[in-house]
Amino acid sequence: MTTQLSVIVPVYNAASTLRDAVTSILAQNIRSMELLLIDDGSTDETASICHELSLRDPRVKVIAQKNAGICAARNRGLNAASGAYIAFCDDDDILLSGALRLLLNTAQSEQADVVRADYELFRENADGTYQKQKHSPGQVCRMQKDGYAAFLKNSGPQFVWNALYRREILADIRFDERCRYGLEDFIFNMAVYRKTDRAIYLPQAVYRHFEGAQSTSLCQSSKALCARVRALNPWMESEYAAIQQRCEESEKSTVWLLRKAEAVTFLMHQLRDAGAPAALRKYAWRTLREVLSRCPSKTLDFLQIAGENKKKTAAILLYQLHMQRLYDLLSSDDSTR
Repeated sequence: MTTQLSVIVPVYNAASTLRDAVTSILAQNIRSMELLLIDDGSTDETASICHELSLRDPRVKVIAQKNAGICAARNRGLNAASGAYIAFCDDDDILLSGALRLLLNTAQSEQADVVRADYELFRENADGTYQKQKHSPGQVCRMQKDGYAAFLKNSGPQFVWNALYRREILADIRFDERCRYGLEDFIFNMAVYRKTDRAIYLPQAVYRHFEGAQSTSLCQSSKALCARVRALNPWMESEYAAIQQRCEESEKSTVWLLRKAEAVTFLMHQLRDAGAPAALRKYAWRTLREVLSRCPSKTLDFLQIAGENKKKTAAILLYQLHMQRLYDLLSSDDSTR
């Protein structure tokens, strides 16, 4: 029997969370499925838990490697996967009930190469409890019909764990293993969109992401923040290349302005949340301006994105005025997309 779906889970020191993640995946109504646990050199009890889980369910397969980071682990999974479709899950998150069936059915009925859906975000408080972060889901959107800009706007941040991919479309696409501290998902998806416009977004939530105090979603050190600053170049290069492939000539400039605005807002969030010192902030903004200057375009104008959410508009205005530090005064809630 042909394997319908491969779910790739990069695993590192996840003894306290892995069982819940795996349980949520195996509970999905997909019989012809393989679950690939890629143990990225764990030093706790994770390895034994992986093998215990594989003994309980033949769909679970364990691959061990020396610690090389989440991108290398996901790539190892992609190389080993045999499913017609690929999904990803982090070792401390869970798939919501019916998630994979919804994504798979949509991919098959729509003949889509990519199906994205909404997600839930829970952020850890200082006391160790988690609080759900509000955000408004987009509307059903098909890239081929509604356009590239509309798809990006409706589908929100381009993570990989709330999406399903046709494996054939990923044949020559892999995660950038230089990205050890984030942005790898965005770069990966832009490479996918360069190859196909058969992508659809659904507003139903399929995934629950837990952002803990030690999550790689947050910058915990100057080293991590500097790594993300260095990743701005491949991220923006991939964004620019996807726009050249997907957009009509008349809309390329506008869409590129919107994606540059995304990078500006992202960096403001990172610097604010990390409490970055002045020297690091100066390095980050100098790097982003240099990166953006390499791609020809019109001047970034906040008036052209005034229809976006208020925070993004404010971020671009402050960026133009070289007053980025004032962004720290804005609320850090995620209530807008």
